[in-house]
Amino acid sequence: MSKSYWLTPEEVLRRKKMKKNLVYTSIVFATIILSALLTIVSNQL
Repeated sequence: MSKSYWLTPEEVLRRKKMKKNLVYTSIVFATIILSALLTIVSNQL
């Protein structure tokens, strides 16, 4: 908790941007994996 006080505003902004990018990339990966699983399952039916 105390570590956040040592960050400069620029670093805080950079962290927020990185977190946002991480969320977006994880959503993309989840979508790709889901579609791949659905394709595999539908092919086995």
